[in-house]
Amino acid sequence: MDDTKRQAILNDIKAGQKSARQIARDHDVATSTVSRLAKATGEGDGWQRSQTKNATEAAKADNAALRAATSRRLLLKANEFLDQMDQEHTAFNFGGKDNTFNSKVLPKPPVSDLRNLMTAAAVAIDKHLVIEKHDNSGESHAAVDAWLTEMTGL
Repeated sequence: MDDTKRQAILNDIKAGQKSARQIARDHDVATSTVSRLAKATGEGDGWQRSQTKNATEAAKADNAALRAATSRRLLLKANEFLDQMDQEHTAFNFGGKDNTFNSKVLPKPPVSDLRNLMTAAAVAIDKHLVIEKHDNSGESHAAVDAWLTEMTGL
């Protein structure tokens, strides 16, 4: 490769604005050529992956925060379902040849609705626990608390 092309590639590497793949496309060379040049000139250790690593870590943190929020929503929803088991319930029906609507307020839901509410609450709690177990596997609660403190700034 001529010195002009080599210097242009080095300038792009030093600028740190493009990936090795993009630099290779811009200069019509192989990605491995860009990586070797970066390593040979001390501009990198083959190719710096710090941006990729940082992006991956940020995505992991974002996913963990979203899982925590989802887990909390599941637990809150489970409690709502359990609360509904002791509240008034409007039973209703559409039907008949005139497709009429009838409803009646009951002091609590019928047994079939109680069963459905209990099942929905149990599923929500189970899924909450699965998320908690996933996020706490291999980590102490202190590490999770420290991470949450850092993420929320509280």
